[in-house]
Amino acid sequence: MTDMKNKINMLLLFLFFLVQTTKAQQETPKSFTLKEAVEFAKKNNYALLNSRLDMLSSQKKVNEILAIGLPQINGSANIIDNLQINSNVIVFNGQPSIIKFGTPYSSNITLSANQLLFDGTFFLGLKASKEFVNLSKLNINRTEIETEVAVSKAYYLSLLLDVNEKLMSKNIETLEKSKNELEQIFKTGFSEKIDVDRLTLQLSNLQLQRDKILDQKLLAQMILKLQMGLNVNEPIELSDKLDDLFLKSAMETISNKVALENRIEYQMLQQQLTLNHLDKRRYKVGYLPSLSAFFTHQQNTFGANKLGDLYQKFYPGTAVGLSLIVPIFDGLRKNALMQQSSISIMRTENDIRNTSNLIEQQVFQSRTNYLRTKQQIDIQKRNMELAQQIYNRTEIKFKNGVGSSLELTTSQTDLETARTNYLTTVYDYFVAELDLKKSMGSIK
Repeated sequence: MTDMKNKINMLLLFLFFLVQTTKAQQETPKSFTLKEAVEFAKKNNYALLNSRLDMLSSQKKVNEILAIGLPQINGSANIIDNLQINSNVIVFNGQPSIIKFGTPYSSNITLSANQLLFDGTFFLGLKASKEFVNLSKLNINRTEIETEVAVSKAYYLSLLLDVNEKLMSKNIETLEKSKNELEQIFKTGFSEKIDVDRLTLQLSNLQLQRDKILDQKLLAQMILKLQMGLNVNEPIELSDKLDDLFLKSAMETISNKVALENRIEYQMLQQQLTLNHLDKRRYKVGYLPSLSAFFTHQQNTFGANKLGDLYQKFYPGTAVGLSLIVPIFDGLRKNALMQQSSISIMRTENDIRNTSNLIEQQVFQSRTNYLRTKQQIDIQKRNMELAQQIYNRTEIKFKNGVGSSLELTTSQTDLETARTNYLTTVYDYFVAELDLKKSMGSIK
């Protein structure tokens, strides 16, 4: 009995540890580098999943059209009760006589097969459907590029807000220390109440700003998880550091050569133009004859007096042949369709020329923004370092009693502004880099 009780206790203890371990695993945040976040998104982003389903659907459309050119085999059966048998009148020796043709009951079983031998619209339609699959593949590629850009921007923003929140917390901690020291000095009568109030107000403003940044950080992470295809309530950690990503980016070189064929939008328009030309050719070949072969076999049975007489004896019938359809006049319908296709071709060609110009403009603008933000980073970094030096000197003066609280709060505000400007410029740099790579067609 004691052994049984010990075994039960051991089992319960094991289950307890198992539950706790599972719970801990569920609560442990998933860690992602930027590269891992992008790779995860390309597998789980819902827009991408739908794009892949669209491609799968277009592949099934190819099978649907291909089936038209394969043998079409059908079977049928019927049973007939001739309530009134068809009659006819014949004249024999000058006298009319009524003769009935048929039996009260009949039934037949039919097997038929048709095979398309030639139809120009079928072959061009099959080719067009395969080209449409290629367009679907390009659409997946475009969605992948958009997903990578969106995930990268959300990742950078989350890192930026995380760094900003940490710097803000550090500033609050420093200011709280200065405020506490000033309160002690005020109690001894060597400072004024207004100096304490200034630091209290500054501290309150910083705490409000930090709370806003915390909210923005949570929202940015939710946007990131949404782009990745994760549950927005699932905790994650970003393992890359903003400085490391910046250093890595600074070492990369971006080509100055603009290659239109690398832009997915240009590729999709070229593919659309191919489809437009195939559409026009399909209507042209619609003037050609179409040829098909057919085969039919029947088994007929009759009941002369009652329904039970059926299926006692069968009478076969078999036929094979060719069917030729020659278009003669369709009211100029195909001609109107060809003209519509010609208009679609011209529209697509205009879109290609317009897109070529637009790409040139995008490359120029994105490169200008990239170079400008790259230059501004150095300036903003020097401004931040200078603001930090001013604040450090002001803090020393304040602690030694030769500086005012107004100078300290002013230098603190200038430091916060300089840090915010620097971090914002860093984020703008990453965004400009992504836009430049996208405009150059470097993101695959």
